[in-house]
Amino acid sequence: MRPILAVVAACALTLMSGCTKIAARDLIREGNTLYQDGKYVDAIAKYDEAAKLEPDGITLFWNRACAAESIVLKMRDPNQLVDRKLYTDMALSDFKTWVDRLEAKTEADGSAYLEHRLALLDADERCDDLLSHWLEKHNAEPKEEGWYSVIARQYDKCGRTKDADQWFVKRTVDHPASVRAYLSLAIRRLEQLYPEPDSGLQYNANYSDDERTAIANEVIALLDKATQIDPKFREAYTYRSIAFTQRQLARRYGDDPTQNTAQENLNRILAREDTMAAWRQQKAICDIDQQPECPQDKPPEGPCCMLPPRPLTAEEEAADVEQKKLIDAEIAAMAAGVEPKGKGKGKKGSK
Repeated sequence: MRPILAVVAACALTLMSGCTKIAARDLIREGNTLYQDGKYVDAIAKYDEAAKLEPDGITLFWNRACAAESIVLKMRDPNQLVDRKLYTDMALSDFKTWVDRLEAKTEADGSAYLEHRLALLDADERCDDLLSHWLEKHNAEPKEEGWYSVIARQYDKCGRTKDADQWFVKRTVDHPASVRAYLSLAIRRLEQLYPEPDSGLQYNANYSDDERTAIANEVIALLDKATQIDPKFREAYTYRSIAFTQRQLARRYGDDPTQNTAQENLNRILAREDTMAAWRQQKAICDIDQQPECPQDKPPEGPCCMLPPRPLTAEEEAADVEQKKLIDAEIAAMAAGVEPKGKGKGKKGSK
């Protein structure tokens, strides 16, 4: 009699297990419906019930993680930081459980897990975790140049601007033959000169003329290094043209040369030189592309380079060179306390 009872009991347990799994799957389906309707909290409650009935499942962990992640990505209110952390922890844990329990994990599965993990860390502003992740990647592949930009951007997102700046510089040090390294650092520096929105200016007025000139000089020097490595690196010419224009805007002088100081008249000539230098960068791009200048008086007949008119004639440039020599001599004489014999058509500057 006992063997028969044992068999009946075993069958009852088997049926109960089957019924439990069916109930768990029903709860998962209900949760999926709620998830599709955007009712993520209610969906999580259904997945929680299913987990109690079938704790060894795999699918429900992915589904619950996605529901928690959806909540996190919608949380923008600073007063929700505690709840955001709670749901972030839930999603991170469930995604990890899901990927660990996969019997035959594919490369796509690993990529999906990593993508969701990084999205959650970013949404919950977990800067230290993200920085650790990217720094580990860099340490594992120190010759991979792309990690420098990723790490610098992450420092920027974390509000650590100085650390981001250091990584832009570090890239040029570790990869001295990379034109992209010099370009990235040059653009980083050049961005400081861009005007604030709605200022109506062409430059950033938060910097003095001398500061703007120094920044423009640094940008030009960095881009010079890039074109020394690759003379046909188009982007270097584009940004160098902008840098020359910004430097030209930092030159201060009056409209009437006879009323300017010698330094102001020198600034006037230097500004004209910058204007020509900016134009020459644009001309260089046309030459790299091997396209002729577009005609100014008629529609082009084929591909051409839209280049603005030359700012100065060759004769004007030559005249500026001679005038600059006179002004330089005048400034040097005043610095030495000697009255110059021939002045450069400007008022005597104060010592």
